[in-house]
Amino acid sequence: MWLVLKLKLLIKHMNLLVFGRNKMVKMVGNFEVKDWAHWKKMFDEHSGPREAAGIKTIYVGNEIENPNKVHIVMETPAADTMQKFMQNPENAKVIAESGHKQETTVMSVCSD
Repeated sequence: MWLVLKLKLLIKHMNLLVFGRNKMVKMVGNFEVKDWAHWKKMFDEHSGPREAAGIKTIYVGNEIENPNKVHIVMETPAADTMQKFMQNPENAKVIAESGHKQETTVMSVCSD
């Protein structure tokens, strides 16, 4: 829920910017997970629903010194795509079960 609130604030801010019609939005973020291997397995297994929502993973990895700290770059068709995806009850359940510590999430919405 914490991440959804953060995303809402970012999207509200992004509404002040004007994107070109075909311009994709980049989501750049980092967060902590309980266990990298478990999280990554669930993340990879849930790629179908992300792709169906128009979310493309550009990069996902973890820190060498802190393997449970994830860094991610995703591309979405609109600033609110990720928010809508995460609010879907099935997706929210997978995110919770993955061990994603949502209170640690920092996401930035960027353009090219």
